[in-house]
Amino acid sequence: MIYLLARFKAQSGKEDALLVLLESVVIAARNELGCVEYELHEENKNKGHFIFIKKFVDSAAYEKHQNTIHFKRLIREMTNLITTPPEIIMLTKHL
Repeated sequence: MIYLLARFKAQSGKEDALLVLLESVVIAARNELGCVEYELHEENKNKGHFIFIKKFVDSAAYEKHQNTIHFKRLIREMTNLITTPPEIIMLTKHL
């Protein structure tokens, strides 16, 4: 199983636009073969700081996700909406 967090920080004034863009990926990603979980969250104390929590059955499913049209569109369109490159955290589950 592949677990990861992806964190995005919106530019000031672009929080809503980034949220709409991130939300546009969720349904498509959830329908991908090999996607177990794909959730979007916003930090309670930091408006415009968004986190995807993702889980895929294996690395092949995750790689396939990275080559989808909706993922590539996200990467292309988010550049003008975020302050820094997304922070990607790969996780290993214990217990």
